[in-house]
Amino acid sequence: MTDSATIQPSDHALALLEGAVDVHVHAGPDPYTERRMDARQLARAAQTRRMSGIVLKSHEYPTQPIAWALKDDFPALDIFGGIALDHGVGGLNPEALRIALKLGTKVVWMPTFDAVHWRSHRPGRYFSSQEPIQLLDDAGQLLPVIHDILDLIAEHNAVLASGHVSVEEGIPLVTSARERGIECVITHASFWWPIDAQRSIAELGGFLEQCAIVSYHSDADTAVPQVMEQVRAVGPGHTILATDLGQAANPDPPIGFALWIDRFLEEGFTAGEIQTMCRDNPGALLGL
Repeated sequence: MTDSATIQPSDHALALLEGAVDVHVHAGPDPYTERRMDARQLARAAQTRRMSGIVLKSHEYPTQPIAWALKDDFPALDIFGGIALDHGVGGLNPEALRIALKLGTKVVWMPTFDAVHWRSHRPGRYFSSQEPIQLLDDAGQLLPVIHDILDLIAEHNAVLASGHVSVEEGIPLVTSARERGIECVITHASFWWPIDAQRSIAELGGFLEQCAIVSYHSDADTAVPQVMEQVRAVGPGHTILATDLGQAANPDPPIGFALWIDRFLEEGFTAGEIQTMCRDNPGALLGL
């Protein structure tokens, strides 16, 4: 494997990184995975590159307390906390969510590593021994607790992210969320959301997140062109570029973001389109 940390982005990409918002980025501490930098180092790197904001993601714990603790030290950077409704916080747990939202949590991910769909497609790539979490009942309807969760998200003007749920779960989830006026984003849409399903989300007023992490997967040669095809089909107006970076073997997330921008420049996307996907759309999602 090429040492991705030695690859540097172009000056053009670094210029476009200014003002960008990464809505999906990982940092330490992490109970299971080695991270490239801790949250403070990440915030410093993002502010140095003149990014506008980051959303700290953990699969295991709410990150808003970290975001709150860092905000005064990095006044030029909006730092947002999130919560993933995996078993680490009790799964589909309205009380854990209520507390997180009262602390200012901005992004709520549906189950990720503990989602039924993830467990069935990525066997062994999870940490909890508890049963996988599903959003639908036997009749294919959203569970009552999902409506409780969506009501809380709407009440606190937070953002719904799909996590690692299936298309069959995600479409009714986003439909119900949008009926409440909730801003929505499909987490790394290229993983298993076909173009028709992505267009359905766009028609509902949701965003499709396309993450730089695919550049560092073993199937990058096919995965990256697939992302480009999807973005062209759905349109930059409904797309958010993010990273999902923070892994020890991959670049510092801001540098990885700039390298991701370079891929889009190489594919012929304009500076204006890239700014829409990196700055304007995530800004609209988060209410900046």
